[in-house]
Amino acid sequence: MRHSGFPVLKNMYKYSAASQAEDCRFHQSTYRLLFIAAQSVTLTINENSHTLCGFGCISLPPNTTLLLHRKVNGGLQPIAEQLQMYVCDYEWTGEESSHDSPLTPVLAEQNPPILLEQASALFDLYENRLYNSLSQRLPVQARFLTLFADAWWALEQPASLSFTKPLDGIDRVISYLHTHYDRKIQREDAVAMSGLSLRQFTLSFKQRTGSTFTGYLNRIRVDKVKAILLQSRKSLNEVARQVGYTDEFYLSRKFKQVTGMSPTVYLRKPSKIASLDHACTLDLLSLGVTPCTAITDIWVNRRFRLSQASNSFQPIYWQTTPAERLQILRRVKPDIILYPLLEDDEYSQLEQFRQLGLVIQIPWRGVSWKQHFMHVAQITGMEQQARSWLGYFDHKAGQAREILHRTLNPQATIAMINVRSDRLLIYANGYMGADLLYDILQLTPPQAVKAMRVQGLEHPEFSIPQLSAYDADHYFVSIENNPAARQRAAAMMNSPEWLARTAVKRKCVYPVDMTKWYGYGPAALDAQLDEIMHDLLPNCPKKHESI
Repeated sequence: MRHSGFPVLKNMYKYSAASQAEDCRFHQSTYRLLFIAAQSVTLTINENSHTLCGFGCISLPPNTTLLLHRKVNGGLQPIAEQLQMYVCDYEWTGEESSHDSPLTPVLAEQNPPILLEQASALFDLYENRLYNSLSQRLPVQARFLTLFADAWWALEQPASLSFTKPLDGIDRVISYLHTHYDRKIQREDAVAMSGLSLRQFTLSFKQRTGSTFTGYLNRIRVDKVKAILLQSRKSLNEVARQVGYTDEFYLSRKFKQVTGMSPTVYLRKPSKIASLDHACTLDLLSLGVTPCTAITDIWVNRRFRLSQASNSFQPIYWQTTPAERLQILRRVKPDIILYPLLEDDEYSQLEQFRQLGLVIQIPWRGVSWKQHFMHVAQITGMEQQARSWLGYFDHKAGQAREILHRTLNPQATIAMINVRSDRLLIYANGYMGADLLYDILQLTPPQAVKAMRVQGLEHPEFSIPQLSAYDADHYFVSIENNPAARQRAAAMMNSPEWLARTAVKRKCVYPVDMTKWYGYGPAALDAQLDEIMHDLLPNCPKKHESI
């Protein structure tokens, strides 16, 4: 768990399951530390479970799902009131990512709960101070660093429980090949790295990968060549050096051995594309490219009139299991599979897809929706169509911005609230319309949201008592489509804190479809813009979705 940077607290909140009627599910896009006290609770991370009785400190890397269940009479039952949890979301600054070992989910049990007491004291200091003056923020960060150091010491002890299976010798070699394919790698070096004999290594490697060591390395390099050729205009000589081949002639020979065709012929060959990322699906469909299969939802199907029974398109939904997704991919046989960028150590998650087609990972951290769109356009050879679409949208958004600034009160504030089954979120940057509202249309957020934008926060969680900090003249509210989220929304909207809000008193609260507003891609932003104009300017006609 080594990192060269320093952790900076981005958000903190307290959670109690006193009124929770279901299992608790947590999923975050940031690094996270949790401090939990419970009589008996079962934690499930990466399909591994552990029962915690007392106090525990958990480190979670980004995009990790944690499920909590209370154990009663030998069975797993919904959580009751015996749960207290403090959550710290943080980020690393000044780290040298190429040298840092990726974090894995780790649990440290501790009695007495000293860390819980420290987290409680930090939360008392944190409330309403993180977004104020520097003199108020620094003590919070200093206290967090102390807590972080103590928690890290506990997590690094031998008794800590890791929720990720350590790599064995063959996995270490495979991971190294995916990371350092551009280097000169001899089989003897790989054997030494595995800790096995040559015979054991040869048999185990073939059994694990279905290929010899040399064949597997060539496949990695050729797949990388394909991805580079599709995403850049580099010469074959440049590409050869980038992937570890001596020159373009050697590259072409190896490429033909693996694929049966030359790189030039490969680029001219029509490609069937699959999208395992919602944003990529929006990008493709906005370009007029219908993937053979893709992550989709009801709104996307309706917007683009996708037939669920069509032989040319097979939908994949969020609830589609991993096994079912693989079956669909095997059936449609894609040439290219678009996938969000993962950490280098997560190669094993992609190995099953790499056997079915070329996996191209699309960066999403620190990338705007326009950059993401152009990236997908470049892969499909449709850069001109993408530029035309962006020109259309920029013109439309510019006209909308002028109308809104001319019509609305210049002091009017607007906020976007999202209600999930397990939390309330306020959006400040990027997703759920925040980019559209504040960056493109240049509308005014509440002061607290403005401070979050300065901090670079995307969508911090908040509690009903904190609603007063986000008072606005207009509210857009999206609610997750499940009973728990609707129940949470009803509780919020019946609370005195909600009824006292300016937007509520002025009847300027606009419910929006979360499936539409979840989308962070061209077609979604276009539809969100239409809805914003209709809601803020009632005389503006509402557009039909199926266009």
